[in-house]
Amino acid sequence: MSEKLTRPEVREGAFLVLYQISCGQTLEEIDELNAEAFDMAKNEQTDEIVNGVLEHDEELCGIIAKYSKSRAVSRIAKVNLVILKIAVYEMKYCDRVPPAAAINEAVELAKKYSQKSDSGFINGILNSYMRELKDNEK
Repeated sequence: MSEKLTRPEVREGAFLVLYQISCGQTLEEIDELNAEAFDMAKNEQTDEIVNGVLEHDEELCGIIAKYSKSRAVSRIAKVNLVILKIAVYEMKYCDRVPPAAAINEAVELAKKYSQKSDSGFINGILNSYMRELKDNEK
């Protein structure tokens, strides 16, 4: 469990776990399946993101809703919603992650797992939130 992973690998592992949870699997089921067949890259940092997103889920959805002008949160594809939650969580709660890095990684995850046009949607929401964070620092 103490595997050394890059930040993109950590985020991707967290994304995969959170997406499976959004589809109805439990953490125990995911860990069991991973041990049996998938060997998904996962470590303590992955668990920290997963637990943080789950703990702050309602707040993260509220932030996403505030900046999603074209779609209600309930209408955002699960893949995109999970990507957004991870990025917003990192931007709000992970001081060691620069907001621009969280946005960039979210866009990269979207390019890999989502439709082409969705990366722009994700980028727009996250950049709007980053502007709010910067305004609050002043």
